[in-house]
Amino acid sequence: MMKRTSFAALASLMLIFVCSLPAQAESVHCTECGMMVDMNSKFAARIVQGDKTLYFCDIGDLFSYLKRKGAKESPAEVRDYTSGEWINARKAFFVHAENKFKTPMGWGIAAFKEKNRASEFGSTADFDEAAKGLI
Repeated sequence: MMKRTSFAALASLMLIFVCSLPAQAESVHCTECGMMVDMNSKFAARIVQGDKTLYFCDIGDLFSYLKRKGAKESPAEVRDYTSGEWINARKAFFVHAENKFKTPMGWGIAAFKEKNRASEFGSTADFDEAAKGLI
């Protein structure tokens, strides 16, 4: 009888533990390359178009997509390299330094909210300069 009670108690504890785990987020794939997007990556990017959000695993993929689609006015967001917060890509400052930034697709581009912080990592470019110069 003791074994049956112990097993039931253990099974109950395991059920409680499994139910308390956070739900797994739905996997999101990069709109440009199809790779899985790490939503916590400081190199992730996104475009919101109406009720649809397009995600990118790498800032370089965002620029590539915008150039290929001619979507110059699409509202885009990138993650600030320093804080990880989502920021307006058109107001961000970009640094292209493949030797400093190991990005998912190897573009080596990081985004910054503040220009002085970006300049600590290399030459900075605004959104339009980055879009022209990096693609």
